[in-house]
Amino acid sequence: MDGYTSATYGDAIADIYDEPGQCPPDAEEAARFLYETGCSGSRRRPRILEFGIGTGRIALPLADLGCEVTGVDSSPAMLKKCAAADTRGRIRLIHDTMESVDAGHSDFDVVFAAYNTLFLALTQEAQIRVFANARRHLAPGGKFVVQALVPDPASFTGNQRIRVYDLQKDLVDLDVTLHDPVRQTLVNQYLIVRPERTEFRPSKLRYAWPSELDLMARLSGLRLEHRYASWQRTPLTAGSPDHVSVYHVPDGD
Repeated sequence: MDGYTSATYGDAIADIYDEPGQCPPDAEEAARFLYETGCSGSRRRPRILEFGIGTGRIALPLADLGCEVTGVDSSPAMLKKCAAADTRGRIRLIHDTMESVDAGHSDFDVVFAAYNTLFLALTQEAQIRVFANARRHLAPGGKFVVQALVPDPASFTGNQRIRVYDLQKDLVDLDVTLHDPVRQTLVNQYLIVRPERTEFRPSKLRYAWPSELDLMARLSGLRLEHRYASWQRTPLTAGSPDHVSVYHVPDGD
């Protein structure tokens, strides 16, 4: 996909990102999970860093819970929407990438990347750098939390897939995905087709299996603590489409 950058997805989807059906309706559950995870430390107000803050879908409920929240995103459009939604200016926003951001200190109780955000880093090397950067920002005993899909190559036919979300006389709402199982990439166009125009909202992911993420964590000085199927801490099974993995800084590190 020529011309695709780390900001392309966010800039293309920011205007509709908060509309029903675009994201899972789990922001409040995610915020509660992350708040409780951060409260395991000694601070009354957990200090939390979000990689890929987007429009503030989870960060704003975290601020409502009393957390001190910093968010990074490479998309100016996403950051603009987040700043507008944060009417009380409670969230510190940084325009940068997950791999390179320096949030100014290394004592966050929680760093997290929700809803496949980690997979927006498009190579294994880049994803390892995300883990390493999370580790650099964590206080002793801190946690790096990743929410991501469990890969499902069987959902593709001939390494491609078309999903139709709505089909009306004057509207087609669908996405088209190409799967490269060697590079572990998904190249996608989310399309909204109307008589007067067609909206293109591209995205690219480099997925990783949970065991691969665990190895990335070990390379970065982190260890898997828990893995769940959801923010509600439901057990992960062979049929779970997503996972929430919690990595911790080992004692003494």
